[in-house]
Amino acid sequence: MFDITSLAGGTVIGAGMAWMLERWVGLFLKQLAAEHSNGFAQTTSASNSKLFARLGFYATMSIGAAVLSVWRQWSPEFLNDIILVSTLVGIAWIDRKTLLIEGRMVALALVLRLLWLSYFAPHQMFNSLTGLLVGAGILYLIGFLYETFRHRQGLGEGDAAVLGLIGMWVGWQGLGTVLLIAALSGILIGGISLLRRRQSNQNIHELLQTQIPFAPFLCIGGLLVYFLQETGFAGAFFGF
Repeated sequence: MFDITSLAGGTVIGAGMAWMLERWVGLFLKQLAAEHSNGFAQTTSASNSKLFARLGFYATMSIGAAVLSVWRQWSPEFLNDIILVSTLVGIAWIDRKTLLIEGRMVALALVLRLLWLSYFAPHQMFNSLTGLLVGAGILYLIGFLYETFRHRQGLGEGDAAVLGLIGMWVGWQGLGTVLLIAALSGILIGGISLLRRRQSNQNIHELLQTQIPFAPFLCIGGLLVYFLQETGFAGAFFGF
């Protein structure tokens, strides 16, 4: 039966999520601008309004939360979904704008996930903590080896923290698929971006040195794998 109450409530919660994320990201950018030159401040403030068309962003978050509320029927899993979705959207937004990971957002999500597990799913605690350690450890090791042999940074420690955070939700079993999706989407979208810049006659050496944020692709992979697991498709088709 169609539940109009869940739909309306989810819509309101989604709009609230969008509002809080917009304020958090705005404050982060202002703080960053105050710590750097005026040029950075002008760049971020000028492009901030273009990152998400506000109406589209609010509509997407509202519709997404409404769908989740109808699906979850206000169960504890709905809260778990909201924590993950809002956190990964915020992380991707900030990293795309600044090439930085908002550590406070990651830390808050970890605390909330631990509290949720303690109250609603203590039997999942070990697998989630294993996912945290394995996820963070994998990218930290890859980044360390890359920097050792190439003598320049490839993956930041923030990316390792993001994969560890995702591991808290998908477990260690889902991390390989998260990385695969992140890598493929990064190659596709990053390649298209570089080709567009190449068409503007930008120097090829400069293009190859262009930094592309990796966290947004990790967030895409994390959300896809998590909801595939929750709907049962991951077990049916991928075996995890």
